[in-house]
Amino acid sequence: MTSNNIPRYIRVEGLRFAEGFEPETIRSALNYQPRPYDVFVVTYPKCGTTWMMQIALLILHEGQLPESTEEYFACTPYLEMLGAEVVEKMPRPSPIRSHLPFDMIPYAKHAKYIYVARNPKDCCISLYHHTKMFPAYGFTNGSFDDFFKSFHPG
Repeated sequence: MTSNNIPRYIRVEGLRFAEGFEPETIRSALNYQPRPYDVFVVTYPKCGTTWMMQIALLILHEGQLPESTEEYFACTPYLEMLGAEVVEKMPRPSPIRSHLPFDMIPYAKHAKYIYVARNPKDCCISLYHHTKMFPAYGFTNGSFDDFFKSFHPG
């Protein structure tokens, strides 16, 4: 979907992503083979991902926070942005973040999955403001009415 009136996205395997994502990295994420002790935090964008990642990380690390921003991002990778190879190398135990639809998340019987849902009205408003802030979407001057047209179909 691209036009001056709606945010720019790419489609990969039928899924919609911001233009900054690499199709091969997304395909890699879709083919990730979860380990039995993996913990996934799965959300729609702007639905509490960061909050839940922080909670999961604190639980898994017995209340100890990473010492640096780099260490934090190394142990909380974003599956479809970084791909399977990065997730395979991450320090464990640590949560894996994803905005993939739940039915597209790589599944393993013994892995753990935390799914966070949010009122779609709140999500829509938050994602609208988020989208306007990032030039990659090509929507910095877009209206809420135009954004809603692209949000409503999913």
